[in-house]
Amino acid sequence: MTKTCAIIGCSPMCFPWGFDEEDEGCAALKLILINQISKLRREGCTRFALSIDCGVGLYAVEILHGLKESDEELETICYVPYEQQATKWTSELRDRYFNALAACTEVVNAAYEKTVGCEFKAHLKAMKEADAVIVVFNPDDPRCEREAACVVVAEILNKQVLLLDPSALRLL
Repeated sequence: MTKTCAIIGCSPMCFPWGFDEEDEGCAALKLILINQISKLRREGCTRFALSIDCGVGLYAVEILHGLKESDEELETICYVPYEQQATKWTSELRDRYFNALAACTEVVNAAYEKTVGCEFKAHLKAMKEADAVIVVFNPDDPRCEREAACVVVAEILNKQVLLLDPSALRLL
């Protein structure tokens, strides 16, 4: 049986470092993601379901595609919240996003147009098929209510849940 992990995270606007991927907190988050993905892989997880946003989803899918170069069994399934989600992103983020989508094993559209709750709908689709869920968010940040709701749903669905709080990350 193939094991699946969903990876979900808050917007970079909720990170203490924002969009600065050079920040030590962002580096620490990426390192933790690599370690958790590697641990899950050693435990037999081969499928990773993501909603690729301009933060955690993008970081995770790029990590996975890097690992996929030496591990052909890895699969990435991307749930797109809505077709035009990257329209207002910077050109660099858009390029990374479209390159990531092109390298995914499967791409599933949650909605074609932006609607209320379409991001949550994409997260929910990713979680339903998963055995485990990694959720990256600050539980004290009211802007992260979607991710907090994902934790509740994942627990109701009896998924193994790993919480990562970006506000608490710093490299030693």
